[in-house]
Amino acid sequence: MEKSKKKKQIRHLWEAVFDDSDRFIQLYFKQVYRDENALVVEKDGSIVSALQILPYTMTFCGKEITVAYISGACTLPTEQGKGWMSELLHQAFDEMKKRKIALSVLIPAEKSLFNYYRSYGYTETFEYSLKIYTRNEYFIPSPDRIYVQRRRKADEAIYAYFQRKTGERPIAIQHTLEDFRIILKDLKTAGGEFFVAYNSCDQPVGMAFASSPDIKANAEESSVLIKEILYDSEQVKTRLLYEITKLYDLLKAVYRIPYNNSFITYPYGMAKIIDAELLIHLWIEAHPESALSADKLRAMNIHELTRLLFAYSDRLAYMSLMLD
Repeated sequence: MEKSKKKKQIRHLWEAVFDDSDRFIQLYFKQVYRDENALVVEKDGSIVSALQILPYTMTFCGKEITVAYISGACTLPTEQGKGWMSELLHQAFDEMKKRKIALSVLIPAEKSLFNYYRSYGYTETFEYSLKIYTRNEYFIPSPDRIYVQRRRKADEAIYAYFQRKTGERPIAIQHTLEDFRIILKDLKTAGGEFFVAYNSCDQPVGMAFASSPDIKANAEESSVLIKEILYDSEQVKTRLLYEITKLYDLLKAVYRIPYNNSFITYPYGMAKIIDAELLIHLWIEAHPESALSADKLRAMNIHELTRLLFAYSDRLAYMSLMLD
């Protein structure tokens, strides 16, 4: 199928299956979609099922590994239940092996799909917690020489800060500069805002990605969701949350954090090991004190192995700001 026709048909399929805004779809197919990353099933010359494998990197055991994010997995409603997605997933796994991709990750669109993807070797790996910040109308943060700005675009200093903070996490999906800019465009498209905190030397010391406020009839129930917040200190975090809620004239912000057993935890993403030998080698290299040999790791079932390698017991693996 010629490239222009393939992209057009996949876009029509996406529109038929997903409840996304026209602005998001336009952004996705203009800046994210690539023909070479799209796998399809055709029937009578028309695409009835499709998915994309988007390339990312991940920090893992002090190294960076290649990751493929499954995006836009969908089947025409009239063709669902016929095994087309199963065929596509197996195609995707073969393609990942050819590209020497170590890991596949995805975010199930609904809870029922966790069981579906588990049958293909995916394992719950990424979780997050939510905290609530309530602004005290009578509390004003001390003049700590931190100021907060709304930003529409990212300069080199902003991205360098973002890259440094996300790179500090031991197991986390990383975002390129191009990807970071797409994240900001997607945020804006959905009515969200991007905030950056600066110190007295005009250097970034924190940032927050805020969704469009959720306004309720009862003002006390209204809030703004912070999809991701990065900061150098608790003082910076407080300043960001204070200024954001003040700007929206809200008392409450709900913000996402890596797993914390003191707060409600939500399942988010799943991972499937593609190159087990590479991951086992890197894990053993990073854990010389472990009594587990490579043979013992190979003998584990895929779900047990995934959870061990990605430190699921401590919920260290983290993924955020994906186009999900």
